[in-house]
Amino acid sequence: INMAAKKTATAKKGRKTMDQKATSKPPNASLFSSSLPGIILAVGIAFWYRYQSSGENVVVINSSSSSSTSSSEIQSSPPYYIPKPGSWDEGYYSSPIPDQNFPSTYAILFQNGGIGEPTEAIFETEEQFLSAGRLYNDHGQIVQNRFHFENGTALYSGPTKPGTHFQWPAVAVGHKRPVPGVVGGTGTQIELETLTVPTSDPKSDPRVFYVHNFLSAEETDELIRFSTADENEYKMRPSTGGTHKAWNQGGSEARLTTRTSENAFDMVTRNAANIKRRAFRLMRMGAYKDEMADGIQILRYELGQAYVAHHDFFPVGQSNDHNWDPLRGGSNRLATVFLYLSDVEYGGQTVFPLVDKLTAEKSEELVKRLGEAPSEEMLKKFVADAGLKTESWENKLIEKCYGKFAVPPRRGDAILFYSQKPDGEMDRQSFHGACPVLKGTKWGANLWIWNSCRYSLCHVDPLNPSGELPDKLSAPYEGGYVE
Repeated sequence: INMAAKKTATAKKGRKTMDQKATSKPPNASLFSSSLPGIILAVGIAFWYRYQSSGENVVVINSSSSSSTSSSEIQSSPPYYIPKPGSWDEGYYSSPIPDQNFPSTYAILFQNGGIGEPTEAIFETEEQFLSAGRLYNDHGQIVQNRFHFENGTALYSGPTKPGTHFQWPAVAVGHKRPVPGVVGGTGTQIELETLTVPTSDPKSDPRVFYVHNFLSAEETDELIRFSTADENEYKMRPSTGGTHKAWNQGGSEARLTTRTSENAFDMVTRNAANIKRRAFRLMRMGAYKDEMADGIQILRYELGQAYVAHHDFFPVGQSNDHNWDPLRGGSNRLATVFLYLSDVEYGGQTVFPLVDKLTAEKSEELVKRLGEAPSEEMLKKFVADAGLKTESWENKLIEKCYGKFAVPPRRGDAILFYSQKPDGEMDRQSFHGACPVLKGTKWGANLWIWNSCRYSLCHVDPLNPSGELPDKLSAPYEGGYVE
């Protein structure tokens, strides 16, 4: 592993910085430079033998008042926060590793989202651990102290600047994990499954996850019902696209020939509010802010209807009355949670045409579950029955739907994909489309989450949206639990 030195995090409101040193000395030079109690010394020796032949660097997390670990610290965990059941941050924080009677002293440290080469971080004291800033485990939990992870565990740095947020690490295609504290509409544990693995390559796959058990049947039915109800001011009509303006701002007339579905918005119901709050918690956002999400857009695709491949984010030069660039303190769509409100017998997939089709070598179980393409003869019949012309954009999209990476609808589940990279750069590889429905009707819904206040809802300065984030949503953060 290439041991790259990590950059010092900028302190916020007097918060401590992370002071790391990358050194070419062998690991034993750092480990034996301090007088360590016997138990820590043993761990250090094992760690040295593990890496002595590789010549790799080790990052030692230092603090201005570094001191030896006391024997009393070894025997018991420092106080830690236990969220109340049903509270916003239930499941957000780690708990002690069972039967661990001494603090861990090193971890494999990745950047936010897990992209790039990791570093080996040594924490000789609790203060050094906390000075590293907020760290997360694989379950998206904030790690509170050194008793809450095992030596050699992968940890992930938190976001480092206002307007950026925690992003789920991919780990590996097919990797499935529960999201602690977050349950779907039926009370069933929500699980997150990795569909793609992004890298530091600008042309790498986008960050896409399958979300199991997100909605109950009652919630899907209510979204569908309200989309056509007379009491809904924004009930079903031909779909719009490409505009940043809401329907009440003139956006209702922005119709596209390459988006043939119908859509409605749910801006007011308790059902929609509950679903949006659940999505924020799925993404490990520190709080819910209504101005950081669009209203839920409910979609109906009839036979042959589709939406050409596109980005959900807006161009950074979309308009002059808002800063659209998150790299420069602006706001844009951070991620999409696309909700599947119905099953579809054929077609209706969400396709990512820049991503290669999933192979059994990557995940045989996933390939089997995502289904096989219909035969060429059957596909031609579907296209003819849907009234699509051979040279139409819809038919060309169908080729991508069965030749590239695509996720079929399954009622009650969702997919989560990010439109921004962890540093705030817009991810152009998040290009995606809605495949033509070849048999049946597809119901779905877009839930768009922004990194800061969205267009027209910033209260202070629309040219500096990240400056309006409350403390619970504004990086960087202190290590451990912060009230």
